Amino acid sequence: MTSSPRSPLQPLAFALLCGIWGSTWLAIKVGYGGIGAFNVAALRFFVAGALFVPIAFVLRAPWPRGSTEWGVVAVVGVFLFALDYGLIYWGEQWLETGLAAVLFAVNPIVTAIAAHLYVPGERLTLRKLGGTLLAFLGVAGLFADKLQIDSSKLAPMVAILVAAAFATIATVVTKRHGGALHPAALNAPAMLIGAALLAVASFAAGDGLRTPRDPAAWWAIGYLAIAGSIVTFLLYFRLLKTWSATTLSFIAVFTPLVALVLGYIALGERPTVFVALGTALILLGVWFAVTKRSEL
Repeated sequence: MTSSPRSPLQPLAFALLCGIWGSTWLAIKVGYGGIGAFNVAALRFFVAGALFVPIAFVLRAPWPRGSTEWGVVAVVGVFLFALDYGLIYWGEQWLETGLAAVLFAVNPIVTAIAAHLYVPGERLTLRKLGGTLLAFLGVAGLFADKLQIDSSKLAPMVAILVAAAFATIATVVTKRHGGALHPAALNAPAMLIGAALLAVASFAAGDGLRTPRDPAAWWAIGYLAIAGSIVTFLLYFRLLKTWSATTLSFIAVFTPLVALVLGYIALGERPTVFVALGTALILLGVWFAVTKRSEL
């Protein structure tokens, strides 16, 4: 990939991110292996972080230097890989994957507001805010005939919402201060920081640090570490150098759609009218938010 914002590879990279992350909600759900949410999340990022170290050397990625760059690494490690994913893994134990995906789809709304406040040049207009809200309604529409809100599951639902906010913090901080960081050199130490903190959380929760015995859990951890972490976050932080934080955050509204499509392919089901309506609202909302028409 080049750094040019007009590179045709960048939309393809965005589509690949949506495709892979659209499959990870289910992979997380089936990959706990009976060893505790924080434990399995720590294993995922230990594996990914350890693999990222030689990748950074192969790519000749310069390591972070100075307090600002190491500060970005720390923020990404703490807020994205530890807090965001820790809450996702913890919350999805009790939630359907569809509901978890809908809740996390608030990420573009939060990102649009945070970027307006923190990232120079990312001004929030009524057009952009309206588009993000419309896209979120589209995500909710995808699952309108399936979602069941259980008040007893309030804590895990709030956990997913808070996770989306923590992901936003990592994104806007990296967008503003991490422009000089190579994605591999950013991810390698940040994932290991996140893994270490998740391991501490696992001990605090009484689960300790163990490995799963279920082969399916290992397949899930491997997929989530390699495809869902190494490939995706290399692309994500590369795109973040030239795309706005808000535009990139729309991955969160496309991943539930991808997850549904994969489900239909695997199960042979037919899409409902809610899926058609939700898809239309997502596409319309994203188009409305990212196109530059007359300012409202």
